[in-house]
Amino acid sequence: MSSVSFHKKRIEECLRENIQINEREAQIEAENILKFALKKSSSFFISNQKTNIDKIQEELISSILKKRIKREPLAYIFNEWDFYGETFYLDKNSLIPRQDTELLIDLVLKRYDKGSKLNILDLGTGSGVIGITLSKLYPNSMITISDISSKALNVANKNIKNHNVTNIRSLESDWFDSFKEKELFDLILTNPPYISKDDDHLNNLELGYEPSNALVASKNGFADIFKIIDTSPRFLNSEGLLMIEHGHTQGNRVKNYFQQKSFNNIKQHRDINQKIRVTSASKIKI
Repeated sequence: MSSVSFHKKRIEECLRENIQINEREAQIEAENILKFALKKSSSFFISNQKTNIDKIQEELISSILKKRIKREPLAYIFNEWDFYGETFYLDKNSLIPRQDTELLIDLVLKRYDKGSKLNILDLGTGSGVIGITLSKLYPNSMITISDISSKALNVANKNIKNHNVTNIRSLESDWFDSFKEKELFDLILTNPPYISKDDDHLNNLELGYEPSNALVASKNGFADIFKIIDTSPRFLNSEGLLMIEHGHTQGNRVKNYFQQKSFNNIKQHRDINQKIRVTSASKIKI
């Protein structure tokens, strides 16, 4: 048996040599692997660097590293990932939640009191992290999550059960196709596919593990964004809000498209890197 400190260094070296990540990234991944293998929190490792790791744990770490050096994302290896301080089940049928998407939650919290009674739609939900997070933060609201993929919805429904939330329902739908015309929402949030099929980012081996239909959109990545902007006014209450996450280079076109449609109060929101990643707008009051 060897110590936590020994294994951390070994994991970091393995990652740097095989997947060419920098020292800081290797440190973060090594800690995540150890947290998962030992079922311990970050605080444990501060004062337990000399604690020995048993053989079963060593074998689990080796198994994880064999997959990771093939560029399989840790989220799929672990079958779980964190989003907004909560842990969610995950598999290859849904996208890995990104920290960038937490901006949507921050924006909702800035706009609406937690006691609000809202009808909220998480459109194209994937693993359900946005809708489930909001169902916890807004217990008096009703949340609907939808996705075209039944396999992704299976992941989302498992997370609904795991998180024991009841003010939420799921619906299989190609965007708005399965919704009734009179079903209106106060808020629609979406993180749709927005990567162009010619985007160099798709050469990233790790992205190859994620469902391409949740990443790539036609019309240079704008097809689904434009369709949602076109259709959503029929499903928004008067002055209801639409929030769309998009790529950091797409802000101008998204804003211009909103301006051509039934929306006003168009606002753009920056992430922690000061890049515009979300555009929101209110339905024009009729």
